[in-house]
Amino acid sequence: MVNKSDIKILFSEEEIEAKVKELAAKIDEDYKDIDDIVLVGVLKGSFIFLSDLARAIKLSCQIEFIRVSSYDSGTESSGTVKALDLTLPELAGKNVIIVEDIVDSGRTAKFLLDFFALQSGAKTIKLATLFDKPCRRVPELKDIQADYTCFEIDDKFILGYGLDVDQEFRDLPYIGYIQ
Repeated sequence: MVNKSDIKILFSEEEIEAKVKELAAKIDEDYKDIDDIVLVGVLKGSFIFLSDLARAIKLSCQIEFIRVSSYDSGTESSGTVKALDLTLPELAGKNVIIVEDIVDSGRTAKFLLDFFALQSGAKTIKLATLFDKPCRRVPELKDIQADYTCFEIDDKFILGYGLDVDQEFRDLPYIGYIQ
């Protein structure tokens, strides 16, 4: 059981806001001549990041959601990606940016990239993540890289700003970690 008093601040609300705006500016530059952008948020962890990112991007974007999970409860991935809701909107010919909260082992990112490549008919597929934790990649997925990353972090279990532990602490305006 995690208590709020056990949480140490890793990134403040202001630091997150600055990084999200920086990422949005990069997406604006990369897609400046493209008008069919779809941000696909991976529920539940990315919802706050997606919301702030969508508002910071100056270009017009469609927003969709998909739900997958590799966690049951606690702080360790189960190692298996479970598709909870893979209903896809019409994405044929569009430019998709999958918006993740964190790329950790690489399993969920690989699953989503493969799924969209095979099922969506999207023109392009890119991956944006709030956090990248390359030190946790499983050996066979070392080559998984996000196209857009706000923060690269060490091996800490983080929460807040949409990320949770057993469905709690998503509402924290900062990113904290527990030891």
